[in-house]
Amino acid sequence: MLLFGGVNEVNGDPLTYEVIGDTVTIKDCKETASGELVIPATYDGKPVTSIGSWAFWKCTSLTSVTIPDSITSIGNFTFHSCSDLTSVTIGNSVLNIMAGAFFRCSSLTSVTIPDSVVSIDRGAFIDCSALTSIEAGKGNAQYSSEGGVLFDKQKTELVLFPAGKSGHYTIPDSVTSILDRAFNYCRNLFSVTIPDSVISIGGGAFESCISLASVTIPDSVTRIGNFAFNDCRDLASVTISNSVTNIAEGTFYMCINLTSVTIPDSVSNIGNSAFSWCINLTGINISDSVTSIDSYAFLGCISLTSVTIPNSVTSIREGAFSRCRGLTSVTIPDSVTSIGEKAFYDCRSLTNVTIPDSVIGIYNSAFEGCTSLKRITFRGEAPFFWGANVLSNVSGNARIFINSDAIAFGETFEGLPVIILEELIISTFSKSAAPRRPFSKSAAPFSLNFESISGLTYIIEASYDLKQWSEIGEAQAAGSSVEFTDWREALFRKQYYRFKLVE
Repeated sequence: MLLFGGVNEVNGDPLTYEVIGDTVTIKDCKETASGELVIPATYDGKPVTSIGSWAFWKCTSLTSVTIPDSITSIGNFTFHSCSDLTSVTIGNSVLNIMAGAFFRCSSLTSVTIPDSVVSIDRGAFIDCSALTSIEAGKGNAQYSSEGGVLFDKQKTELVLFPAGKSGHYTIPDSVTSILDRAFNYCRNLFSVTIPDSVISIGGGAFESCISLASVTIPDSVTRIGNFAFNDCRDLASVTISNSVTNIAEGTFYMCINLTSVTIPDSVSNIGNSAFSWCINLTGINISDSVTSIDSYAFLGCISLTSVTIPNSVTSIREGAFSRCRGLTSVTIPDSVTSIGEKAFYDCRSLTNVTIPDSVIGIYNSAFEGCTSLKRITFRGEAPFFWGANVLSNVSGNARIFINSDAIAFGETFEGLPVIILEELIISTFSKSAAPRRPFSKSAAPFSLNFESISGLTYIIEASYDLKQWSEIGEAQAAGSSVEFTDWREALFRKQYYRFKLVE
């Protein structure tokens, strides 16, 4: 017996009790405890009123537990990982079942909630993979059940769907809210029908439903909570309600089979990590209603090849498209004023990017590791806020292109050559016709030379009247000058040429 601060701790067998005044709490149980365990209602003549947090953690050989009527509270993670526990009898005085109370009790098949219970934490039965039935006592004032699924008393809130149930489930039309973690870890749930009565889907509601292949969120839904479909690995298609205004943090995090998503016009914000590590996402249609793309929204979407950011977006946050290694093109609109830290970090396939003159800040490592990036075009002046390593480890042939009136650029910018974009250069070289009269067509080729910058590509255009121009080819500069030969048949007495850099 240990005595401190008026508290007596007494080692029982296999339980450890904490005596405080006239009440007793079970604090621990030896991991060697096995078989059936009946928790005593009293200890040393005093009532046992609560089971403390983590008290039976890793008691993996317990098969059955009976909780007496003296107990009023089951603490956080009390029976965490009691993997052989097949049944539990909850006493008629229990008021609260706390977070993770039966977390990963993987052999537990059914639970009856007594009439006394007024509060069940959303995570009380997380990952109970064999659990197929949760029955609420008929006299319980807070909860009800139907088909083994737990609801509030009025059946307007779906509280908990047992993780061991499988196949398809149709949510009753009376339900208006799917609460946090309601379908959490339902690994064998293949499909679910969400009725038009539902207006809210809680945080983590379908988290780790790894067999869920598709879901349609009706237009009645106005709110989807954080990580609602996190780790739904088989989810290949999703239809998002036209009433949702925010795609919350981690909503589709690690939905590795999701291939395409259309963001409806109602959405104004794409939250942190909303689509992170959706590695098979090839297309994303972002509506003009979106004003903010938050940090790491598309982190690790390695199959995403192109993105058009709408004119409504004003900032691209930290890491928003980081590690999108298949991204070859991105359109940044004039509305964007800042590009966050690591916004396009490690986008290895990105070859060119145009920074609009609206951008006043580009932050640390925004384009670092874009090893194929060769052309960075600034439509305005150098951004006022310029972080460290913004263009570190880009292509060895990368160049900065600016307008002739741009300021704050030198001959080099962050170690890269700066090239001024000139007006189109018009050459009055003419392709001669045959010398005889009257004029006749000639097949003789015509060559022209102009100064160039090695590694750049030029478009060659031709005109017979200096009014109508047509593209006739491209030339790749390998040195300080380019020679281009026009092999076309001469149709006019004089032909004019001009060339320009490929944008």
